[in-house]
Amino acid sequence: MKSIIRFTLTAFVLALLPAGASAAPPPVSDSFAITGVRVFDGSEVIPAATVVVIDGRIQAVGPNVAVPLGIPAIHGSGSTLLPGIIDAHAHARTRQELERAILFGVTTEMDMWTLPHFAASMRREQDRTGAPYRADFFSAINPATLPEGYPYNFTPKFTERPTLTAPEEAEGFVENLFDRAGADYLKIMIEDGHPLFGFQVPAISRETVRALTEAVHRRGKLAVAHVTEKGHSTEAILDGVDGLEHIFVDEVADPAFVQLAASKGIFVVPTLAVEESFITPDGLASLITDPDLAPYLTEEEVQFLLAPPPPTLLTLQNLAFAKENVRLLHEAGVPLLAGTDMAAHGVGIHRDLEMLVQAGLEPRDALEAATSAAATAFRFTDRGRIAPGLRADLLLVQGDPTVNIKATRAIRRIWKAGVEVERELPSAPTTPHGH
Repeated sequence: MKSIIRFTLTAFVLALLPAGASAAPPPVSDSFAITGVRVFDGSEVIPAATVVVIDGRIQAVGPNVAVPLGIPAIHGSGSTLLPGIIDAHAHARTRQELERAILFGVTTEMDMWTLPHFAASMRREQDRTGAPYRADFFSAINPATLPEGYPYNFTPKFTERPTLTAPEEAEGFVENLFDRAGADYLKIMIEDGHPLFGFQVPAISRETVRALTEAVHRRGKLAVAHVTEKGHSTEAILDGVDGLEHIFVDEVADPAFVQLAASKGIFVVPTLAVEESFITPDGLASLITDPDLAPYLTEEEVQFLLAPPPPTLLTLQNLAFAKENVRLLHEAGVPLLAGTDMAAHGVGIHRDLEMLVQAGLEPRDALEAATSAAATAFRFTDRGRIAPGLRADLLLVQGDPTVNIKATRAIRRIWKAGVEVERELPSAPTTPHGH
């Protein structure tokens, strides 16, 4: 979406300025058990189970699991244990943003545009220490686009902007991105500034998209595409992308599109909450009146969540199109992932989950979109589920989000790789604002 303009551009420019990253405490190894807890393991529900974690890994899960001697037991009655949330569309430029994300249960962020040196720094930290007090970070780094294309048409003074203009340049672009910059996947910007968004720019050619996806696939990597129109979405799938970032808002998908998406095995990150925010601020503003979220919001986050929509021609009908497209794709078995595309890290995922349910998913399906489906789509084998051998990225919430999705907000405890994250209130606690 044009959301990069509103939600990420300011943060991106600010990140170019010197910023002091807070030093994380040294990691510790943790072993514990959670007993009598409802478990959503990423796809199935175990009504009452014990989960044993040894040295940051899940050792056992089940109703008849014994607690090993010498480790603490946490009583989980009335609560639900979930895998740590994976945000499948984020934009991070500072360590503090990743620290904010984990406080709301997001243990992994899939970044879609950032600074190369920041990405390298975060990956080094993850490899060295596990970065237990912030969300893990994986990134596309620089998107593939034309020199005068989206989103660089909005950032003319930004210097770190590798681009390409022809399919013959695709191999070199991909080589630089993966082999030198260290990207985890490729993001292709396929955007011409549809009249609904009020700008017009040249879009990358289909021949170049095909050359890019072929170069990426030769390296065994994924290619995703930013799309906001049905026509571009169809072409992107035909040209080999593995996933769509955003769901198109210009019309309702016809059966041919739904069949194409299902047959090609793509995944879709609808980012419904950010699409909603281009039409009405009410959805994001509702987060600041939630008693489970409000105490943890900073004043800056509150201001962001209350910001009015940017000027576009989008209407509630476009949002209805987006929701219907989500419903149709879900019914066809196309994997849907939760993603925010927001400058307020972590908190927005809870509105996105709520909107997936509004679009027709069952709460369990929405939870899967934020956990195991995201792990499968991005080829993680160590997270996204609660199963023996996997990382203990865990989220303990009060209530049952498999019935009421808003229960994900009632966070009681968070662990990343078995290390508990302390949820500190902002230095000046925020009180809910009206809107």
